[in-house]
Amino acid sequence: MTWMIWLEQALLIIGLLVVLVSFHRYWRRTGDWKAIVFFWQKRMILERSEFLINRAGISIMIVGVLVRFIYHLMFAGG
Repeated sequence: MTWMIWLEQALLIIGLLVVLVSFHRYWRRTGDWKAIVFFWQKRMILERSEFLINRAGISIMIVGVLVRFIYHLMFAGG
């Protein structure tokens, strides 16, 4: 089941790239790089499209984590 390992890694990388696209769009719009570096401090005010892109990327990464969890439950856990 190596395809599940590839799927997991692909989803994590794609999700990260999608999140980075939303950060890039925010940076191009505002020029506020500190908000991106300190993203956990609620300084970023994303537009609707940036927000949707960001959440899509996070959702893709969550699916990647779920694939990893399912893989380990079914095949590696015994």
